[in-house]
Amino acid sequence: MKKKLFNVRTLLILLAIIALFVVSGMLGLKVPAPVVSIKAEPLFHIGDFTITNSLFTTWIVMILLIVVSLFATRRMPKDVQSASTNDLLPSGLQNLVEFVIEALHGLTKGIAGHWTPKFFPIIATIFLLVITANWIGLLPGVGTIGFLEHPHEVHGEEAKGAVEFTGFVANGAILTGEPAEHADEGYFVVPFFRSPSADLNFTLALALISVFMVQYFGVKGNGAAYFRKFFDTSGFKRGAFWGAIGIFVSILELISEIAKVISFSFRLFGNVFAGEVLLLVMAFLIPYIISIPFYGLELFVGFIQALVFMLLTLVFFTLAASSHHGGEEHH
Repeated sequence: MKKKLFNVRTLLILLAIIALFVVSGMLGLKVPAPVVSIKAEPLFHIGDFTITNSLFTTWIVMILLIVVSLFATRRMPKDVQSASTNDLLPSGLQNLVEFVIEALHGLTKGIAGHWTPKFFPIIATIFLLVITANWIGLLPGVGTIGFLEHPHEVHGEEAKGAVEFTGFVANGAILTGEPAEHADEGYFVVPFFRSPSADLNFTLALALISVFMVQYFGVKGNGAAYFRKFFDTSGFKRGAFWGAIGIFVSILELISEIAKVISFSFRLFGNVFAGEVLLLVMAFLIPYIISIPFYGLELFVGFIQALVFMLLTLVFFTLAASSHHGGEEHH
């Protein structure tokens, strides 16, 4: 009975998918063919500085976080001792923000111990920035609204990346003065907005900041002795063999620090960029319908990637600041 029910359910799902393809074709639901671009597309220039769509979206994310923090703390009393009980009880947006901050603080304290006051501002900022950057890429219009461009044949100096601006698109609908029968032939979309985490420049910058702060806290916790692990010659006191082993381990330590940059940047970039491509392909196959279930998956992936980035940074901070070469003991 269960096997029969399973077969009927599978058949219904297949029929529903086929029906979606048929209905999409009958209704003429089309979106521009997905163009997978690893490089962020330029929008405009400020002098010689190029503003890309991912950088523009990053600015929006930063402004959003600042505005939310201002609204969440606008009713907090400046003088806690003279404030009434009702003034101290959080509500609405403040309650939500305090819940998130307390959860992050508790997680940081459980790993970092007495280093929490030093680590927490950086760790919380990384998490909030990354998760907002990941999730903002799932909003309607991000990656789907932008300039509609069509390459045309040019010669000489004009041939270097020249494109002809023709209009813009919104939710897959082409808004341009071109004849309808030619509006979707050879055109591609340069979106106004792009998920920051889908740009390697963003993830690489975060990785460099994280690894730099690892070295900073390593020196702060251990002093100059921290750098001994990158050039450890203490083994030569026991003989040439142990000295050579110490040098070899030091080289591995240096390589591991460089590998952290690569690991941090490509892990976040790869997962978010892959999810973006998946949504584009699904939207192209069956517009507006089949991609909906994948948004739930991408919400989960965006959260997990932000959490992983934060936790790895926190663990590296703690290990670097902990005493390994005669510095301050970690508790």
